[in-house]
Amino acid sequence: MNRSQLAQFMKHAPDPEATLMAASTDELAIIVDALYRNLDTPTPVFGAQDWYDLATEELARRSEPASPDAYGAA
Repeated sequence: MNRSQLAQFMKHAPDPEATLMAASTDELAIIVDALYRNLDTPTPVFGAQDWYDLATEELARRSEPASPDAYGAA
C-alpha cells in the first residue's frame, strides 16, 4: 500500500477503530506495515500515528492467548 492508497484508506474509513477491528488479521498486518513505513518518512500522512497505535493494539489483542476467564472458567 503506497502513501496515496494509505491516505485514501484512512480518509474514507468513518471509524478507525471499527475499521481495524473488522479487518482480517492478514489485512491488519498489511495496514500496520503500510502505516509503519509511512511513519518512517519525512512527511507521514496526517493521523497515521493514531491509526498505527490503534492497529498495533488490535494486532496485539488478537495475538494474546485466550485467558480461562474469557470462557467463564474459574
